[in-house]
Amino acid sequence: MTAGQTTRLLYPRVHRPDPVTDAADALYDRLSDALKERGRTAAERALNQQTADDAFTALDEHLRAGGRLPTPWKTATGPPV
Repeated sequence: MTAGQTTRLLYPRVHRPDPVTDAADALYDRLSDALKERGRTAAERALNQQTADDAFTALDEHLRAGGRLPTPWKTATGPPV
């Protein structure tokens, strides 16, 4: 560093609680968890599919109403080129 230059400290982003973002994250987590579940029987698979569909619908309605994106989607970089 040369004379006269100042250093700038960069601080990492800190998660600050925000009810709207937290709600979007909860909906995202609910959908993600539902999609991970597998059933051993046809009845369990049908129930898991319905749970995932309900979670997707809730997240879709949140977003269509102008809700914020879930945190994982804010930091996504997209598909490789």
